[in-house]
Parts: sequence; structure tokens; C-alpha cells
Amino acid sequence: MKESKENTKNELQKINNIKEKNDKELEWYSNATFITNIILIIILINIIMSQSFAVRNEVEITNIIRSLINHNFIYVIALTYFALLKTNIGKKNFNILNILHIGMYLLMTFASFLTIFQSFGINSLLTLCLNFIILIYMSYTFIKQTRYWKELALYKIPFDEIKNEWYLYSIYIISGMILFVNLISAINIDGIILSLLDTTYIVLFCRYIYLYKDYEDSKEHLALAKKNIRKKANKNER
Repeated sequence: MKESKENTKNELQKINNIKEKNDKELEWYSNATFITNIILIIILINIIMSQSFAVRNEVEITNIIRSLINHNFIYVIALTYFALLKTNIGKKNFNILNILHIGMYLLMTFASFLTIFQSFGINSLLTLCLNFIILIYMSYTFIKQTRYWKELALYKIPFDEIKNEWYLYSIYIISGMILFVNLISAINIDGIILSLLDTTYIVLFCRYIYLYKDYEDSKEHLALAKKNIRKKANKNER
């Protein structure tokens, strides 16, 4: 009996610890003030810098528009995504925004695959690997909270074999390798600055995914701990 009470006390302590952690993460999730603000700033700087470099180098207007569509496509989408998260409409349609964002990365991954046949090299291979891992990481993190997780039977895929930290660190490592290659091959300061901004965005964006995944895992652990407490309480009553 004494051992049972001690176990219950330990379980309650775990619940309180998880709950305290969730309360802290809830502020990030509801307001998304700190990391999303930094991401928005980096996105705006990246778009402005890339277009200003194009204007300064007297690039034709058609090439500037093409650059905006190609290089900045991901940033325009990301800018819209994170800006909407600041509004009530974005928060209410959080899952829909994530699905659309995942669809965008699916197109980017496919484009990276085609790029290998056009210009085969270490940079194109690393970019394909990076986009593929981010696509998997986003799908595992965000689709799991929607009905598509069960409808598409995605739970059968062993996503859980890879820990949250491993996804994050693998993306960091590949991003660092891509940055290293870009810095070596850069012929002017413009390319160096854009490469640094691109890598900074990827690091921050994947950190954002990591935080949300950690938040959802904490909620699952809290629900499981409460369920175990109730089971033990029912057994003691009997």
C-alpha cells in the first residue's frame, strides 16, 4: 500500500513537471512571438537583399521577376504562413496552413530531384536530401495532428524510430554542408550573404518544427500519465 502511494506520488510529480513545461510552451504556441518574429525578420531581409542585389547588378526586370519567383518562392510562402499565424484566422486554420506548407515542400523536393539530372553535383544532392528530410519531418510533426494521419495510414510508417532531436541535428548538419559548399563556390559577397541568410532560415524553421513536436509530445505524455493514475486509482478502490 505504501509502495502504491509512493508510485502515485511520483506519477503526480511527473504530471506536474510536464504540465509546467506545457504551460511554458503554450505561450510560444499561442502567440508564437519569439521564434516566428525572428523568422519573419530573416525572410524579409532575405527577400529585400536578393532583390536589391539584382537591381544593383543591373539585372533585367524579367530576370528580377524570375529570381523573385524561383529563389524567393519558398520565402514568400513562408512569409505568408508565419504572418497568418499572427492572426486568429491563421490559428483557427493551423492544420490547413501546415498541409499547404507541406505541399509546397513536396513540390520543392520534386524540383530538387529534377535538378540533379540538369546539374549533377554535391550541392544538388545535398539540397535534395535536405528538402526530403524537411518534408518528412514536417509531415511527421504536423499531419499527425490531423485526420489524414489515420486516413492515409501514415501511422504504419516507422517515423518514431527517429527521435525529434535526430531530425533536427541531421538537418543542421546537411545545412552546414550546403553552406560550406556555397561559401567555397561563391564568387562575390552577394552570394555569401544570401547563403548565410538561407542557412539561418532553415535552422530557425526546423527549430520551430522541433518546438511544436516537443510540445505535442509533452501533451501526449501528460495524457498517458493521467490515464495511468486513473487506472491505478481504480485498482486501489477494488
